[in-house]
Amino acid sequence: MGTKGKGLSAFQLKIIACISMLIDHITYVFIPEESEPSWMGVSIPYLVGRCIGRTAFIILAFLLVEGFFYSKNRKKYLLRLGIAAFIAEPVFDYMCGIWSFPACLGHQNVLFLFALGLILLSLLETVRECYYIKSRLKYNAFSVFFCVLGFLIAHFLNFDYGEVGIGLILIFYFMRGARKGYVALMVFIWSLISLGLSHMLEWAGLIALIPIFMYKGEKGKDARWAFYAFYPLHMLVLILLYKLI
Repeated sequence: MGTKGKGLSAFQLKIIACISMLIDHITYVFIPEESEPSWMGVSIPYLVGRCIGRTAFIILAFLLVEGFFYSKNRKKYLLRLGIAAFIAEPVFDYMCGIWSFPACLGHQNVLFLFALGLILLSLLETVRECYYIKSRLKYNAFSVFFCVLGFLIAHFLNFDYGEVGIGLILIFYFMRGARKGYVALMVFIWSLISLGLSHMLEWAGLIALIPIFMYKGEKGKDARWAFYAFYPLHMLVLILLYKLI
């Protein structure tokens, strides 16, 4: 999708995603959902902040797919995601106000979804290597099976974004290398389906396609652990500030 030498690197896309996520979580923690001025009973400042935050997931889902193809060691990639997910989970639960057990099992942070997405992509690549040329029927059957399995796991284990998130990861996977217009159309359709599944603000994240289409196919600076650390640390700081204020 990218043109080397022009546009944004993966590092710069991650910076944009982190800023978007930070705005989203600041809004979630500090701005009441029901206050004036409001629109249909929801605070306008709250809506604006959460809408800005929708770009983060779309960018990170795109980067997950890119990272999958560029990673030299996918097992280590998965291990990093898994470790970061378990470390972030207590902080995520506390920020969401679901610290008690078993309520905390009702919503898992987005890194678990990304880890599941990485496993799903690995399975799909294995199916492609084994059957794409030999038997399109088996390739299609196994691909559908693993995709449905991914949807079900994300839904029933209550991962953040659930089956909607898996759907976007699969769009970026199967549409990799496609024309930008086709990718934009599929992501737009995804946002409409998300709306029907009660993910009411995902349409606002479509603006994320602008920086994504500026991606030049290069990694940029290597600060992977800084980004993994950012996720739990920024939530922890926001919680502490909220308690102090």
